Amino acid sequence: MSTSSGPLAAGGLAASGLVALDEDHHVHSTFSDDAVSTVAQNVRAARERGLRVVVLADHVRQGSPWVPDFVAAVRELEPGPGLEVLVGVEAKILNRAGELDLPPSLRGLDRVLIADHQYPGDHGPVPPEDMRDALERRQCSAADMIDGLIAATLGALERAARPQLAHLFSLLPKMGLDEADVPGAALDHLAQGCLRAGARVELNEKWACPSPRTIRALAAAGVPLVASTDSHDCATIGRYARVPEILAALSASPVP
Repeated sequence: MSTSSGPLAAGGLAASGLVALDEDHHVHSTFSDDAVSTVAQNVRAARERGLRVVVLADHVRQGSPWVPDFVAAVRELEPGPGLEVLVGVEAKILNRAGELDLPPSLRGLDRVLIADHQYPGDHGPVPPEDMRDALERRQCSAADMIDGLIAATLGALERAARPQLAHLFSLLPKMGLDEADVPGAALDHLAQGCLRAGARVELNEKWACPSPRTIRALAAAGVPLVASTDSHDCATIGRYARVPEILAALSASPVP
């Protein structure tokens, strides 16, 4: 099932078919410490909801020892005809250079999801509330914060095999910023970096991001876009409400 929201622009970019909603490219299992459903329960739910693709991706850190067991558990499943099950991990960006919180062994993975869980500072991750405080105290500027985040994201794309940007820009409101604060040239630069890296970018149900403006820049550059629920419970797999709203707003918004 795809969206059918009408044309975006006379040039032919359209929301219809831009993102497939019978796929879910970001689902967590009990291999993550904040999820409640097993990989088997997740695959069963995806099959029952008629999905064509599901990406099981759990949170990792540099010291996570369980990735081989996770990959084996997913590969052992029998999803049945019509459902493709992929396996990935989600890792946060650590610093402005784009280093990722990844363990050394990533054999067998189909995707590496790159996440902006904390601000990637020069010397390591910084809690977003600390960045908000620094912004309010005028110890740094919004432009510098955005430049740093985009530089780190581009650096991370170069370090990951088969990358996917998870909940792009979800960090901004946590720091007191908005996607509207990102300059158009910076969006275009990011989109070109995604294209060079062969990266997918999520439309994320949980965080309702990225914005129609960001999606437009990515789609215009030819970056593949995918839908994700960021599910931590099999009850929500493949269930979209906010993503279709973003796509409808994309069709309704004027071309800049």
